[in-house]
Amino acid sequence: MKKLIKIWPRGISLFFVSLFSYTAMSKATGFKNFRDQLEQSPGLQGYGEPLAYGVIALQTVSVILLCYRPLRFWGLWITFGTLAVFAGYIGGILLYSKNPPCTCIGLLEKMTWKDNLVLNIGLMITALTGVMTMKAGRSK
Repeated sequence: MKKLIKIWPRGISLFFVSLFSYTAMSKATGFKNFRDQLEQSPGLQGYGEPLAYGVIALQTVSVILLCYRPLRFWGLWITFGTLAVFAGYIGGILLYSKNPPCTCIGLLEKMTWKDNLVLNIGLMITALTGVMTMKAGRSK
């Protein structure tokens, strides 16, 4: 069990480093498309550019924090928080928008909003598992 508590956060962090590196790079290389898709999203009109920069920056900061063991705990919390905000936004879209536009890019372009919500909740649980196992490892 001790070994699992040490290995688990590292594996989860590596997973999120891979995921966020890919998505940040995808968003940065297709910045205009990403910004325009954000502009089309319900409730985000007029905020596309600052949100696009913010999302890319937040994912990049998360990747950096997750790569360094002393900062990994905070990287996992930021990852969890980012996913929670996005899941909340998706939940709001599903509750209040009759015909939400598809704004997914990269790996997620074939997913529905409901699929995306389920995926985000799963990723949130994964990040929280990393936080909890790191905390358990620190207390021992």
